Amino acid sequence: GIYVRLEISGVPCEFIHHFDPHYPIIAGGLLSGEQNIGYVRTRLKKHRWHKQILKTKDPLIVSLGWRRFQTIPVYCKEEDNGRLRALKYTEQHAPCVSTMFGPITPPGTGFLAVQTLDTTKRDFRIAATGVVLELDESVNIVKKLKLVGTPMKIFKNTAFVKGMFTSSLEVARYEGVAIRTVSGIRGQIKKAIKSPEGAFRATFEDKILMSDIVFVRTW
Repeated sequence: GIYVRLEISGVPCEFIHHFDPHYPIIAGGLLSGEQNIGYVRTRLKKHRWHKQILKTKDPLIVSLGWRRFQTIPVYCKEEDNGRLRALKYTEQHAPCVSTMFGPITPPGTGFLAVQTLDTTKRDFRIAATGVVLELDESVNIVKKLKLVGTPMKIFKNTAFVKGMFTSSLEVARYEGVAIRTVSGIRGQIKKAIKSPEGAFRATFEDKILMSDIVFVRTW
């Protein structure tokens, strides 16, 4: 190799006072594209020696490349159809997908995360390790949702249902979606009605009762 001369401005005086030539100084730099901030998608796994599993939106201190920063990750699991299903906690012995807001880092870069920088803590401090997968600004993470409504009027196999949606615009979004009652009668959402707001007309395989509860499973 060859010697390189570096000129650094703004060096604090403590650096000169405590300088020891027997210890090496590590100098690093960032590329022009690595100075931006954005959403980073990673594959993360809880360290097997860490006692607790990690919870979504709990702050983590991440050491990624030359950077060390605090962020709030959102954990999810990629299913076979490509859907990212939200997770409340990380899995015990399996990796999961994590999306966090931080500095742009090239894919393939490894990182580690801790929950605290307290040096007096005697337990194992490294909470998780992982690797950067990709940089994506349009991450779509979904979770299971169960919407519930009650019958308002019943006409043979047709019924007016209220309480499931708050506006006719939401009803239009779910037109044609399959619904069910607690007793197992299947049906389909047809059209929104004028009053009350959010109520809709639905058809069922059989006549339902006023005491039935109608629900739809969605993401």
